[in-house]
Amino acid sequence: MSALTLLGTGTCQIEHERRASSVLLELDNTLILFDCGHGVVQRLLEAGVQHCQVQHIVLSHFHPDHVSDLVPLLHAGAWSRTHPRTCDLHIYGPPGVKQLVEGLMQLFGPSSFGQPSYSVLVHEIAAGPFAIGGHSFESVSLLPAGNHGICFTWATRRYALTGDSSFHAEEIAFLKDVDLAVVDSGHIEDTEIVELAVASQAKVIVCSHLYRQINATQLQAQAVQRGYKGTIIVGRDLMSFMLA
Repeated sequence: MSALTLLGTGTCQIEHERRASSVLLELDNTLILFDCGHGVVQRLLEAGVQHCQVQHIVLSHFHPDHVSDLVPLLHAGAWSRTHPRTCDLHIYGPPGVKQLVEGLMQLFGPSSFGQPSYSVLVHEIAAGPFAIGGHSFESVSLLPAGNHGICFTWATRRYALTGDSSFHAEEIAFLKDVDLAVVDSGHIEDTEIVELAVASQAKVIVCSHLYRQINATQLQAQAVQRGYKGTIIVGRDLMSFMLA
């Protein structure tokens, strides 16, 4: 089975219904987290995945609401008595990710986050292609915050995840004609979501990283009036999409 699941569609705000930013990708037998904000480790359980099964984590940037659950995930992997980690964990991110992980190791002590039976391997990736578990991805720099979105093709369909992003030409180009995009909608206005849909013609746009309530029906109607042929959806935690 291959699927994309929204683990967290929220932000730094503490809310009952939303955890912070994270998307789980299941690509055959490869489990990948894109971002790891607060509350996400618990959401993994609700999605039927143990923390120790995750083999790869991709960080878009280093804001706390995108990285804070690295701490409980790494700690549980090393010391959980019921589900200890037995496989290596790969962490990918923009330049600076090695400093981030090394800083956590120094703060809490290396033994808090690792055991001799596996390794935590950190990979700095710049904009451009990279591979995870034999699958091809592309990292794209998107303003602001040194943020990197990722895109990939699965079974001939194109998928894109933005992390944080402002509205600009690079974001439009990033989403151009993709089949499904998970979009930061907290840092752009409703009018910009409509413009992004019309200009990119992404077939499905899932609004995530939500600071406010969004009326998808209204945005859909406005976008269709301007020639949009796809669908705008407001994401919610644990919403899942099968990858064709």
